[in-house]
Amino acid sequence: MKLLKTIVLLFLGGFSFAQENRVLDEIVAVVGENIVLRSELEAEYAQAKAQMQAFDGDMKCELLNQLVIQKLYLHKAALDSIVVGDDRVAGEVDRRIQYYASQIGGEANLEKYLGKSIAEYKKQMSVKVREQMTTQQVQQTLIANVKASPTDVRKFFAEIPSDSLPTFGKEIELGVITDKPTPSDYARQYALEKITGIRKSIIDGTYSFDIAARSNSDDKGTAVNGGELGYFSRGQMVSEFERTAFRLPEDSISEVIETQYGFHIIELIDRKGEKVNARHILIKPLIVKSDLNRLKNQMLGLIDALENDSLTMCQVATEYSEDNQTKDNCGFYTDPTTGSTQVPVETLDPLIAAKAQTLKVGQYSAPEQYQDYDGTVGYRFFILKKEVPAHKANLRDDYQKIQTLATEKKQETTVDNWVEQYKSGVYVWIDKKYADCEELSGWKGLSN
Repeated sequence: MKLLKTIVLLFLGGFSFAQENRVLDEIVAVVGENIVLRSELEAEYAQAKAQMQAFDGDMKCELLNQLVIQKLYLHKAALDSIVVGDDRVAGEVDRRIQYYASQIGGEANLEKYLGKSIAEYKKQMSVKVREQMTTQQVQQTLIANVKASPTDVRKFFAEIPSDSLPTFGKEIELGVITDKPTPSDYARQYALEKITGIRKSIIDGTYSFDIAARSNSDDKGTAVNGGELGYFSRGQMVSEFERTAFRLPEDSISEVIETQYGFHIIELIDRKGEKVNARHILIKPLIVKSDLNRLKNQMLGLIDALENDSLTMCQVATEYSEDNQTKDNCGFYTDPTTGSTQVPVETLDPLIAAKAQTLKVGQYSAPEQYQDYDGTVGYRFFILKKEVPAHKANLRDDYQKIQTLATEKKQETTVDNWVEQYKSGVYVWIDKKYADCEELSGWKGLSN
């Protein structure tokens, strides 16, 4: 097989290294029809060095090994016609751009840092993101049905030396039900009339949207900027608000719409590709003391029903709770790494952890008033279902954690075995400069 040793290309590395323009590049590895470029390897190496303080072995050799494996996945994807849709790629690119922009102070600063427009960077970034997502999809097909059976879990645990067993801190199973008061019909009507009057004043030219927002909007975070939200894409706002904003002609003002937050009017400022910039004014229906008292009494009734077993936590969470973090898990917090409802105390919000410390196992707390991140007020109560003191890992208390580790190990072994079998039927060439890399020894003898 004849190889083109050097090429010129646009550098497509990650955010940290995206300021490069054109560089003279060379191929350092080939897997089937896929190539690994020196710039690709150097970008990964620079990023790894910045993120890792120490590595046992030759980091650059291991990174090249991983890139070769990635190209092996791409070879299989092409053979099996595994394709990642354009919409998914675009969505992931947008998500990363939003993250980068938030880290550097906005899209204008990001463009300045990159030395190119967001549109240009997206076009470059899409190639790399598509490869990464394709690789992930191939990996998922390989391990989709790989689970650790109870026998696997016991065997995995038995193979851990007793002096290597991890020690877990205190853990608890803690449930929460949150709810917010519903405004009265009178309060809703008053808020609707108020925002309708504000809209009429703006349309008539009595006030500008900017001044009206500063003087009246209940969204205090944007009111100081005349109601301006900044650029946002689809999926970032609640559905009713988003639909209206994206349908508005530029410089026009919407009819009054209602969302879970209250009543809004929206003015479209600008449209840039798949993003819009808009102003809004929010008028919230007033919540009064009687609304809060009514909610508190309702929650006392729910606690009574739970204690008498006429309702379950799953029923209450599904029907009443507004806590999106817990409601789909019967109201219980979960460990994000294992999915277990047995959660390390130190991972909980300190205020919630402190509340749990005041409860006995099986006890429901009294309803307490709380303020959400958006400033709205509601009531919540907790249930402490289980408490596990700090301890060395054991199968009785930590089965889900150990099962997760055993599953990961079994999946890793499955992938390693696949690589060993699949690579024998694929052309692999690695530059002789890396011939002494121990991390690449498994690829020797595969090139023609």
